[in-house]
Amino acid sequence: MSSMRLGRRGFTLVELLIAVALSAFILVVSYNFFNVVESSGKFAVENSKLQSSIPPYFYSLLKDFESVNQRYGGFTVSRDVDGNLKSVEFFTEDCYYFKGICKVKYWLYESPSGKKFLIRSELRINSNSPKGIEVPVSFNINSFEVYKLSGGSWVKMNTGRADLIKLVLGFKGGGELPLVFKVRT
Repeated sequence: MSSMRLGRRGFTLVELLIAVALSAFILVVSYNFFNVVESSGKFAVENSKLQSSIPPYFYSLLKDFESVNQRYGGFTVSRDVDGNLKSVEFFTEDCYYFKGICKVKYWLYESPSGKKFLIRSELRINSNSPKGIEVPVSFNINSFEVYKLSGGSWVKMNTGRADLIKLVLGFKGGGELPLVFKVRT
């Protein structure tokens, strides 16, 4: 049996190439592994930020959409020339600032600096003022769309009555939050 000790000759070229290739392979695999770990950590942080904002949106919108009173009128949806949603208006019995029935309007306001805000307007019925109380709901929402269930599929809502509403909020970070509400008649 010959011994496995290295003599005075050193490493051969083949042994050196194998060692370099093996170390390069280990570096590439470990780099990709740690890249995946780092990107999943960043995604988890962004995801937790979005998830922490979901309950406030959901419960404030739930309070409005569950108290819709369609006896005073259905949903009024206004769109711009491109078909993008500008505002949603409806009547509710559960007003934040007034007693009785009021008209609620959700719409996007774009500031001169380019930031978009989701605004909730509340106007008392039979009020002399053309403008109600306007409160920003969120500055993190870039777009929103309203759908209604028609024939088993979701279609963009125009003016009218609906039993089931799907409100899709588009966030600035690129995510969307679909919220489905059953409208009480």
